[in-house]
Amino acid sequence: MSVAKALKQQEQGKKKGRGSVNNKHRLGAFAASSESHGADWGACSPEKLQGVIEGITRLGGAVIFGLSRDGGAYSVTLLLDKDKAALWFNADADVNQELDNVMGTLEAMD
Repeated sequence: MSVAKALKQQEQGKKKGRGSVNNKHRLGAFAASSESHGADWGACSPEKLQGVIEGITRLGGAVIFGLSRDGGAYSVTLLLDKDKAALWFNADADVNQELDNVMGTLEAMD
């Protein structure tokens, strides 16, 4: 695509309210409060978290720990080379056992 065509498309996008021109609205929606529903990394064994971190970094990857927006699920995202695996566990799951499963997989890859 030519630079001129890209600039024209960018300008058209601005006229339609797309792209970065609507960030105030997006950030406002993002910041809106939501009720928590039980998932809490504080209830997890620190050794299990450390084990996952050590396992993925030993392979040259990274890990992201998070929660669903409503707090009803744990999220573990594993990044390795060009691969990305997003894992989700319900708030009532045995998160320590789930992390053991993740560590087992990472150890098998080592």
